Amino acid sequence: MENKGILGALHPSAQLVLLVALALAGLAVITTLGFMAWAVIFGVNSLELLAQGGNVAEMGNLNFIRYSQVISHLGLFIIPSVVFATLVGRQPLQYLNGNQKPLLTTVLLAALAIVAALPVVNYLIALNAGLQLPEVMAGIEEWMRAAEDRAKIITHAFLEVSTWQGLAFNVFMIAVIPSIGEEFVFRGILQKIFRQWTGNAHLAVWISAVLFSAMHMQFYGFLPRLFLGAVLGYMLVSTGNIWVPVLAHFFNNTAAVTVFYLKHNNYITVDIEQIGLGSGAFLFAIFSLIATVMLLLVMRKIQLRQNLFGAHSG
Repeated sequence: MENKGILGALHPSAQLVLLVALALAGLAVITTLGFMAWAVIFGVNSLELLAQGGNVAEMGNLNFIRYSQVISHLGLFIIPSVVFATLVGRQPLQYLNGNQKPLLTTVLLAALAIVAALPVVNYLIALNAGLQLPEVMAGIEEWMRAAEDRAKIITHAFLEVSTWQGLAFNVFMIAVIPSIGEEFVFRGILQKIFRQWTGNAHLAVWISAVLFSAMHMQFYGFLPRLFLGAVLGYMLVSTGNIWVPVLAHFFNNTAAVTVFYLKHNNYITVDIEQIGLGSGAFLFAIFSLIATVMLLLVMRKIQLRQNLFGAHSG
């Protein structure tokens, strides 16, 4: 029986509107309930903390911002994606291409692709940091840089922990929750919507990657996130399994959080943000891009072989 829910016949444009509506409603409802729960449990008015601007120097505020980060991801990504997949596809995991276990080989290749992509990601970070808007948009650029600096301060406050418990929570907040929610929405749903709408898998990957990067609201990190979003999108195209980009996303974020923790606590001195930079950075980026593409092609070949073998054995 075809996997279609009660709204499965909607045009892709209407599905897009539905997803946005569910995300906004989910964010409003879950954050409201979450803030009320915070006030009940800790006896602190959430609105007062927000009015203070979220001063990260105070631990109470920092913990509230961490809490807000988790519930906002639940409300904006995870819950709406499951509701949407139920309404449109009836069986959420099947609609999201998550009803099959991924091949261990493709998961390992996906993690290797994330590592291989590091030099080109770092090159794009450096390139993006040097971009300037036209002089007539100087005010907008100043606002974006201020927002970027603010986001960096909060991110560092999250990451600068000295205990394994703090590291574990950061992995949960920065790797587990986003890898599931963002991949469900951007690769599992949006990429499917745009593929149905345009009839072109490559166009769907890149549109979803643009939206993925834009969603983070960090102009000076737009290009590297766009590239990573495209890599994750092609992982889904290559394997037909949402858990591959989910696990790759998880690996990427966990590695970043863990390396920051180890460096912050003086266990290591390596700076992964400098890998591939310096003299010959452009050539390193080209080789990195080629290696990443080749790994994606190998993943696709292995998955096609598995599908053929499974079909014959069935």
